[in-house]
Amino acid sequence: MIRTLKRTRALVLAATLLVAPRVAGANDVVLDWNEIALAASVTAAQGANPQTRTMAIVQVAIHDAVNGITRKYQLYGRPGRAPFGASADAAAIAAAHHALRQLFPLQAATLDAAREASLASRGLSEADPGIGFGESVAAAIVALRLGDGAAQATFPYTAPGAGSPGVWVPVGTAAPVLPGWGEVTPWVVRNASQFKPGRPYRLAGKRYAIDYKEVQEIGSRLSLTRTAEQSEIARFWLATPSVIWNGVAVRMIEARRLSDSAAAQVLAHMYLAAADAGISTWRAKYDINYWRPFTAIRSGHLDGNDHTSADPLWEAFLTTPQHPEFPSGHGTNSGAMAMVLMLAFGDKPGVPIVATSPTNAAFPRTWRKFSEGVAEVVDARIYSGFHFRRSDEAGALLGQRIGKFVVKHTLAPRKHR
Repeated sequence: MIRTLKRTRALVLAATLLVAPRVAGANDVVLDWNEIALAASVTAAQGANPQTRTMAIVQVAIHDAVNGITRKYQLYGRPGRAPFGASADAAAIAAAHHALRQLFPLQAATLDAAREASLASRGLSEADPGIGFGESVAAAIVALRLGDGAAQATFPYTAPGAGSPGVWVPVGTAAPVLPGWGEVTPWVVRNASQFKPGRPYRLAGKRYAIDYKEVQEIGSRLSLTRTAEQSEIARFWLATPSVIWNGVAVRMIEARRLSDSAAAQVLAHMYLAAADAGISTWRAKYDINYWRPFTAIRSGHLDGNDHTSADPLWEAFLTTPQHPEFPSGHGTNSGAMAMVLMLAFGDKPGVPIVATSPTNAAFPRTWRKFSEGVAEVVDARIYSGFHFRRSDEAGALLGQRIGKFVVKHTLAPRKHR
């Protein structure tokens, strides 16, 4: 069982952070390498979607390596039978290390040192049959994703009809973020459009005007109604979904004292759901190409709505992301990750849910329910001036549906006779 230890999970607070293995004897190899993987992605300065892809590759490899030996849960891939005498810990270490080394060759020295220390702290040797098994599992997962389209997702892009009312145009001069990510091959869902978020409100409608006025007032850089706490919440949710929700998941795993097999399953489910949520969201974003509040409010005189008023000098509280508005990426990812945790632990797990963020380290969040965290990110992106409420709510619902689908269709407990 995984010990509940009081330890600081500060690996993701800086991109230059070095990863130190836990003390010898700690039976939590799955969590060790979960942290190492997340730190590696931060060091590589990965954005939200590449980060969920990285974490899915590593966590699925760890899951299949561990459960290929313990046989507690069904596998994602087909690695074949583990050799006699293979240690699940050795397999997990080797799988995670191999996957990360393929993904981040520039971090090879740090990863090699972590592998050596991780084996030594558990009294494991290179002769353990689990080493070869774990490496073969990881190699298969990495190979499976080599041609998934992620490497081709960045290219010049202009939305059809850009400049027309309701159509997205970049805010600033940076290149659009990953316009081809919606073409990346999903992990579990059948295709990127299997689950759709619906559509934004009609520009001329009353519900659009309500959302417009809300973000115009509370999401403005010069807002007189956004409270100090709401500003802190906006800053908190600037971190990627993985950085925030990973810590929540780990704390729940420790509180419930899950076995390594079960811990690996929960983390694999969470990142499979997040990866597919990101792909589905980006397909919808660049299909719909809806304008951001920054553009909409400055151009309110063009939307044909008598209930909106333009403000040509309006600015969002925080810097607007460089991709279309609908649906909210953070809302979708958070909805997916939270749903996996709800299905694993219940919406109200009976212990405080504590979340931390490197973008606002002095402002931890505590919830009784996972759904409270999802509701908070919906509000946070409005406080930031990034989204209309419709986009946040549609994103959260889309993510929840994907999370349910992933849990239902993958990594089920094995039926032992």
